[in-house]
Amino acid sequence: MDVVDSSIIDVLNYSDSCVVVSTHIKPDGYLFDPAIEDQPFALQLSFAEIRGINSQSNLFREGFLRFRETEQKSIYEKLGIRNYESILTDEDIRHSILNPTKDGLERFLKIQSSSMFERIRGMLVQLENSNKYDISTRVKNVIMERYKELYNGKKITEIVIRPTAYETAKVEENDSNSKVNELESQIAELKKLLELSIKKDSDKNDIATEEPKTTRKTRNQSSE
Repeated sequence: MDVVDSSIIDVLNYSDSCVVVSTHIKPDGYLFDPAIEDQPFALQLSFAEIRGINSQSNLFREGFLRFRETEQKSIYEKLGIRNYESILTDEDIRHSILNPTKDGLERFLKIQSSSMFERIRGMLVQLENSNKYDISTRVKNVIMERYKELYNGKKITEIVIRPTAYETAKVEENDSNSKVNELESQIAELKKLLELSIKKDSDKNDIATEEPKTTRKTRNQSSE
């Protein structure tokens, strides 16, 4: 996609919350309604407006507003936003809260933007208020403690995430399976080498026991 200031682009809100943003063309602001059943609310803006929004806020850098997958690479590059693939989506945040892992929680802890982390805290509150999910106390504590750190201006976290007993067991199981697979591969290779060696010895014995035709002819002549 060739992006220029006059390009008209779909700007998407995938979240369950409204987003309001003003531009030089519309100072009163645009209202992005929440997504409905995972279908994003979309408004068409010119790239010039999008560039202006990006210069004044982190709405695109932090994933509050997004673009169509088929267009996003060109747009992010034009905006100078690197590593856009690592921008957390609402689905990423929801999954990490409901299915916590050491890596997922550490990804939260690396966030240094208060506004970005507010998305995570907001998602936690939303999931809790729905009364549909049993959210781990560990997850709640990590998110709220990191929120306090950022509120107090602490960019680098002091929170340490230790793997759960399940994660430790899973790592050990994977390591054990890897070693077993490696050993089975070595045994299979040794079997192939042994079979090849036996076949070579058998071929040599067949050659040694086969009586040359010239020898048999000489014996017949001598008996005469």
